[in-house]
Amino acid sequence: MQLRDGIPLLSDLDVLQRDPFYADITAFSRQFLATHGQVMKGYGRLWGQDPFGLWSRRWEYPFAAQRAIAFGKSQEKPSLKFLDAGSGVTFFPYYLCQSLPRAQVVCCDSNASYPPMFAAINAHTDHARVSFVEAVLQNLPISDGDLDSICCISVLEHTDNYGQILKEFARVLHAGGQLVLTFDLSLDDRFPLTRDASTNLLATAAEYFCFDGVFSPEDELSRLDRQRDAILSTDYVKQTDPKLLPWRHPMAKAVHDLIKGHGWTGGFRSKSVFCLDARRK
Repeated sequence: MQLRDGIPLLSDLDVLQRDPFYADITAFSRQFLATHGQVMKGYGRLWGQDPFGLWSRRWEYPFAAQRAIAFGKSQEKPSLKFLDAGSGVTFFPYYLCQSLPRAQVVCCDSNASYPPMFAAINAHTDHARVSFVEAVLQNLPISDGDLDSICCISVLEHTDNYGQILKEFARVLHAGGQLVLTFDLSLDDRFPLTRDASTNLLATAAEYFCFDGVFSPEDELSRLDRQRDAILSTDYVKQTDPKLLPWRHPMAKAVHDLIKGHGWTGGFRSKSVFCLDARRK
């Protein structure tokens, strides 16, 4: 199954979850957590340790992995350099390395507690080709054109200055390099990224990156009007499988939202997710 760019439909997710690729990446994630979960406890307290235990990651990680692996296999270079931008500490870079023997993955995040976790994981991983650099995405310690591919999975909604980050991604990628980008899309326009902000983000991305010839960000965003009940969203998950939502203490979050001026939210975020595979101009 070729996972498509844009906003995933519930029917897309149903097909994906029956695909052997989904079984493979899920099994790898579970084994990775079983092996390294103890050293990842600090990360788990911040973001949760199991990527497939969150509503949108069931689509985002397979999307990013499929697109990055396909790109890597299409390249004839003897070695490939990937960046996991805003990486956290997950199975994902290790899955890429298993799938692409020529790849090395640099993980970048601003959290100073992550290096010991990566060191411990690498010490117990055969032929580990994963490294970590502590930095902000607006100012990457990477030379111009040094990278073949960047994967940035649900990060931009947690950052400021999306335009600067996209410009920085373009700087460190060589011409023809790949950007796999996913981000949360607010459905009630109360939190990042709103529909207008998403439109602006995609327009900025188009300044530096080429999209698939038949792909239209505008058409994809119009699904919010045309197919609202058919898209993968937290609203649907809340009704069908609420344990996949990340908000474990909704009343505390609701009070926080109220103090911050968002009104009464009940500690819930109405959102979907947008996924994109593009090439550096």
